[in-house]
Amino acid sequence: MIMKKVFSDRLTHFKLFEKSLCVFWIILTVLVALFHKNIENARLHIIIHLVLIAGLFIVLPWLDQKSGKYWLFSRYWYLVISFPLIYWDVGNFLHLVTPLEFDPLILAFEEYLFGVLPNIWIQNYINPYLTEVMQISYGIYWITIPLGAAIFYSGKRLELFENLLYYITITFFVSYLIFIFFPVCGPRFFIAGQITVQYEGLIFTDPLRDFVKQGGYRGGAFPSSHVGVAVTVLVILWHFRARIAKRVFLPLVIALSLATVYGQYHYVTDVFAGLIMGLGIGFWGARQMQKKFPGSILE
Repeated sequence: MIMKKVFSDRLTHFKLFEKSLCVFWIILTVLVALFHKNIENARLHIIIHLVLIAGLFIVLPWLDQKSGKYWLFSRYWYLVISFPLIYWDVGNFLHLVTPLEFDPLILAFEEYLFGVLPNIWIQNYINPYLTEVMQISYGIYWITIPLGAAIFYSGKRLELFENLLYYITITFFVSYLIFIFFPVCGPRFFIAGQITVQYEGLIFTDPLRDFVKQGGYRGGAFPSSHVGVAVTVLVILWHFRARIAKRVFLPLVIALSLATVYGQYHYVTDVFAGLIMGLGIGFWGARQMQKKFPGSILE
């Protein structure tokens, strides 16, 4: 009974996005346990995830006792900073369930639908100026989450900040679970031999492409989590901060979606799957937030 009460008391310190994070780690731990023969150091991965969950039970109550703007910032922003680490962790499990890669299904579907593979066709229009714009547009994804979150945080609407992060985590974790059960490499890996053009830009193209090359994983293309998360942020902001969503985020999301195919990071199918996922989670999240915070809508 005492342990149950301690657990219950500490759980009250968990915000929505931390609960979703723990659920994801638990699901991942179960999958690693079930398919441990398909991965190296399975026991170590299980221990790491359990330690991370236990760490939240220890650290979060301690953080909530602190006061001051820097502690408050740490309490709310640590997960935003941690998203790349979570992605890199998931990269260990992209072939946990199956060694298969499902790119041939997507390629056959797109060839049937379009009569040509868009990733091959787009090479006819590659030029340094467009490449520079598209690569920067693809890199804009990395500021989408902190920029969207900062809009609520700077307005001292922490309840909106918390809920936005909650639906962002759901979008990420749905994407990651699909990665594990339905690995798709993406064009830059699977049809690399058919990509014959050189992606030469002006200033930022080379360092940005090198960064993506170092951080990307074979098997995590479908759906496009970049597009999914960006659309989720866009839809929720559209419901609460419509003006900035229309003027800033909508053009960014459109440019990002085009850039994922132009740069050979995703198939068109990946983009549409991410779009559908982001719209679904975004509208669901926005409606739930409107019910809970009806006075928070601004033009």
